[in-house]
Amino acid sequence: MLINRPLGFPPAAHLFLYLLPALLLFSRAIADVTVVLVAIAFLIFSFKKCDWDWVKQPWFLAFLLFNAYLLVVNLPLSSDSSESLKYVLTFIRWPLFAVALSYWVFNDAKKRQCFLISLLLTMLFIIADTLWQYFFDVDWFGIERFSDTRLTGPFRSPIPGTMLLRLWFIALFAAFFIPLFKSSVLRQLTFLMVAMGSGFVFTFLTGERMALILFSSGCAIVFIAMLLEYKQYKQSLLFMLAILGITLMITLFLSPEMFERSIVSIGSKLSTFAESDYGSVFKAAWQVWQDNWWLGSGLHTYQTVCEQQQLLIDSGLMCTHPHNLYLQLGAETGVVGLCLFLFMLYLLYKKVLGALLGQRDWIKAALSFSVLTVSFWPLTGGISVLSNWVAALVWLGIAWVLAISSVDSSEPDQCLTDVNR
Repeated sequence: MLINRPLGFPPAAHLFLYLLPALLLFSRAIADVTVVLVAIAFLIFSFKKCDWDWVKQPWFLAFLLFNAYLLVVNLPLSSDSSESLKYVLTFIRWPLFAVALSYWVFNDAKKRQCFLISLLLTMLFIIADTLWQYFFDVDWFGIERFSDTRLTGPFRSPIPGTMLLRLWFIALFAAFFIPLFKSSVLRQLTFLMVAMGSGFVFTFLTGERMALILFSSGCAIVFIAMLLEYKQYKQSLLFMLAILGITLMITLFLSPEMFERSIVSIGSKLSTFAESDYGSVFKAAWQVWQDNWWLGSGLHTYQTVCEQQQLLIDSGLMCTHPHNLYLQLGAETGVVGLCLFLFMLYLLYKKVLGALLGQRDWIKAALSFSVLTVSFWPLTGGISVLSNWVAALVWLGIAWVLAISSVDSSEPDQCLTDVNR
């Protein structure tokens, strides 16, 4: 396995593991610079070591094919070739970043522990800051809440739930890699249940409906996996679920405005979806796609084409992005580009889940599936996962699950002893 032949990692760079979550979370510019520097450093070390085996991974080769299509076919036909060129030439940084982290950074137990500790501490800071804003209307940095039912936390935009959505299921791996939690099954299960409950409450209070739906769905999958893997603890799990359910019901009862925003409004939004803001944006993206069905209008040209055709002028909305990954890919890269991207995703899921499912490692498989699917679920709406800020977190998750899929199950941080079980 590739992960078993890692490149050298400079000792001084271990500080990078502790800073990585913050570097990717708090600044769009810093996140992009971090991604680029990691990708470049990885290429330099690969060149010095003459080690290019990572290129042979099927999903990475599929991405190279997709990128070649963008460069050779999609770019020359773009409605704004100068705009598309910038994004086509730099698009490769995302898979390079993921491979670098999985092959070079997350390649042993100590590094994974360091990263998870940093991730948990960073998430705790964001959660505490956002909750402070919920109770006092202003966070620790003087940032006011976005509205009565939307919070910003330290991000200045109403996106804390969306940002942490990409990290919750990575953080849950702490149950298997951090000694405090992995020392017994009950500690593992308790940590998982408490963390998932905390994540639900946090996402609920942010007022971000799509993030709440995706997080809840991921938690349901993880809980089913817990029942499958630890059948002898079924009663304990159901008891924890009951306690958690009561706690969540109390939270909902104490926050009627947030309950209306985060729960009740989901039904009304879905029942009138075609007339909603999401429906209008999706229709506009579909119209742009129809005009360039096979090859698309060019990478990162949706906004320009949408504005030129005045597709959202009647609804009073802005042509920013389609709020759906696959509609955006269809509109900008056409059916051909979308199929190539889906092929890459298929190989990625196969790589990530194949070994874990073969080992019947249900919980890690469920966590890995959730890490990927909260970003790649077809009906996902909201902030674009192709933007450099969110994309950095998406590809961080890809890097993590790639590393997990390559870890030997016999490693000491991967399983409990028979005594502990």
